[in-house]
Amino acid sequence: MFKAPRRDRRLDVLIPSSFAEDTPHLRDRTLRVGMLARFLAAARVDTLILYHVDPDRPDDSNAGFLKLLMEYLNTAPYLRRRVYRIRRELRYAGILPPLNIPTHPESRSVDVEHYREGLVLESDRGSLIEAGLGRPIRVRKRLRVGSRVVLKVVPRGDGFRVSAISRRRCEVYPGFRVGVAGEGLSEIVRGYDLRIATSRMGRDVSGLLGELGVRVKEAGRICVAFGSAREGLYEIAERQGFRLEDAFDYVLNTFPGQGVRTIRVEEAVAYTLAILNLLLG
Repeated sequence: MFKAPRRDRRLDVLIPSSFAEDTPHLRDRTLRVGMLARFLAAARVDTLILYHVDPDRPDDSNAGFLKLLMEYLNTAPYLRRRVYRIRRELRYAGILPPLNIPTHPESRSVDVEHYREGLVLESDRGSLIEAGLGRPIRVRKRLRVGSRVVLKVVPRGDGFRVSAISRRRCEVYPGFRVGVAGEGLSEIVRGYDLRIATSRMGRDVSGLLGELGVRVKEAGRICVAFGSAREGLYEIAERQGFRLEDAFDYVLNTFPGQGVRTIRVEEAVAYTLAILNLLLG
């Protein structure tokens, strides 16, 4: 059974709430969101934070669309019909690439120890949980109805034992959470140990890998911020009234010598997280 270990450091990604809104067709927007989600999950990102380029004029509609699709993808496929009703925004959900994270097992097999996501259906003296095992299962712990939990399934004799655990205690990567922040970018990143901004005008990352590797290993909470298709982080910082170098520890060009005029946000995320994934181990 596939097991990607959970990191002991927190890695969060910040992207504008306007992501993909310039893509006119819902099908193509959906696919772009799906590819971004894949890049985030592959790098074991903990939280995706959607920030507004202009906090005084928040892009709530597109932020809601992004949050919905990202949370849909982070829901185990066997739970989606119970969790989500028919909505226009999910019209093309069928083309979304699966995340295939460890808590989304592809089979009902209980022959090997593994983790799987479950949905609490009932709670009295114990809890009844739907977990894609053919029928709901019962655990002794009382859990909130409608909540999503991680179950550890352990084979035992002719059957199996199931225990409900929190996401924080889960030994494998359980997917990423999604939040929409109302504050300015400089306020959002204030509490992190290591703050990285990305920009074509930033410092060449190739000359900083040794230094960056040391900083990454010392940090407990790391964030990486990206600009939008229309405005880079320098423009966004100017709009929001702060100096980018004052709010971030590093402003990095993570793809120097690019051969294309512009790099899309999801591409920049992929390039940057590939580097951080190597440094984080």
